[in-house]
Amino acid sequence: MEKFADYRLRAPELGSFIVQLLSRAGADDPSAAAVSRAVVDASARGFDTHGVRLLPHYMRTLKGGRINRSPNLGFTKSAPAIGHLDADNGFGHPASYRAIEEGMAMADATGIAAVTVRNSSHHGATGCYTIVAAENGYTAIGMTNTDSIVVPHGGTKAFYGTNPISFAVPVVGEQPLLLDMATSSVPLNRVFLRRATGAPLPPEVAVDADGEMTTDAHAAQALLPLGGLMFGHKGAGLACMVDLLCSAFAGMGHGATLMPFGGPDFSTPCPLGHFFLILKPELFQPLDGFNDSVAAFLKDLRSQPAHPGTRVMAPGDPEREAIADREANGVPIDPVTWAALQELGGEFDLTAPVPVSQSFHEE
Repeated sequence: MEKFADYRLRAPELGSFIVQLLSRAGADDPSAAAVSRAVVDASARGFDTHGVRLLPHYMRTLKGGRINRSPNLGFTKSAPAIGHLDADNGFGHPASYRAIEEGMAMADATGIAAVTVRNSSHHGATGCYTIVAAENGYTAIGMTNTDSIVVPHGGTKAFYGTNPISFAVPVVGEQPLLLDMATSSVPLNRVFLRRATGAPLPPEVAVDADGEMTTDAHAAQALLPLGGLMFGHKGAGLACMVDLLCSAFAGMGHGATLMPFGGPDFSTPCPLGHFFLILKPELFQPLDGFNDSVAAFLKDLRSQPAHPGTRVMAPGDPEREAIADREANGVPIDPVTWAALQELGGEFDLTAPVPVSQSFHEE
């Protein structure tokens, strides 16, 4: 394993700096606030692949014209529990927060609500939106399709996106249970992060231009589905489900029809679809009984036997530990992202926050 340095920054200062950068690049106030909220929240939770390191990309799409700087988010309902939000080719972050808000309002009356989002864009970590519902007492499932970067099981050419799924459940007395996972072997942004840090990829998660396995992040051209070489049919099946819910149900194209996330064209909209399902627990079961069931499940799960030096964790437990560390010590920013933040600050006559410390991690 290799050791890499991170710069630690306080989340509030980082968030304020990001809002100012986006605003000076032309984003309207709601867009700048939502993007900053989402990327800082993702980094604070330990979702480094989908956190602050994505800001340079978002700035490229904003400056290039791919993103509508002042979108008019339009929301309609086709049934009491079915809503549709048009993101107007703006950032996916404000659209996704709005979709959750509308879904919670509908679920108050119907117990369950589905919201599709169309004409959107990359929205970062999907868990940043489902967690909002769970923090307000709802259970939520969220997903998004993305452009092709994952080979079908047994295939050699990318067809699926990483097509992540998130699931969040409220838990009395602690932070919500939170699952946020790609349906690929690893998230694409982990490849970008490994390129930035110089670390190799794990075996059997990526293929090169010839469809052959590689651990070289720079040579990786596509990812394997979750389950890898032998059992990738499971991840490919989940990717299929996500793609159809986010395309056919939202009236959008499937992942293989989308332009590449990473460019080189940053001037043309890359319209993604998202899908959110929000449930109000007390309209399914008495709330006390629901809460007791969730607590009992988590207690039993965490008490399961574990290998020496490890412990059984529930979804969201690693993120809970990351939050505690990063609230105390600052959000870690890798050297490549830190340099990009400083460069962006110089471009827009802003001073980047001063790191509170440096830390080191191994990969």
